[in-house]
Amino acid sequence: MGLNYFKSVLVPALISTIFSLGLNHFTHLHSANWYFSLAFFIAFSLLMNWIYWIKSHSEEFTQLLIVAIVVKLLLALSAIVVYSFYNKHDFLNFSLQFIAHFILFTIFEIRYLLNLIQKNNHHAKT
Repeated sequence: MGLNYFKSVLVPALISTIFSLGLNHFTHLHSANWYFSLAFFIAFSLLMNWIYWIKSHSEEFTQLLIVAIVVKLLLALSAIVVYSFYNKHDFLNFSLQFIAHFILFTIFEIRYLLNLIQKNNHHAKT
């Protein structure tokens, strides 16, 4: 599995934690439930990176990527909608942190996928 698998989850988790703690401490954008967002993206990223790693040599890898993107967007939208019903007064603050976490985890997911694709291309050439 390798270091890149864990690095693609741990680094954005650390950056997201620092970002959220900074927002909660230094601004008026305090959200008491920011850790739900972080837990959601950690769990989803671990699962998807594991699936990517397993299926990286498969012929359906491109289709898997498209499905994963759609599922990730739908789950993120669903989580935001559910939270808006659950806690209306904190919705803006939570959603801003949720979007920041989404962006950070997506950036590191793309880096992980590029690394997988490069390894597959290198193995295919040899």
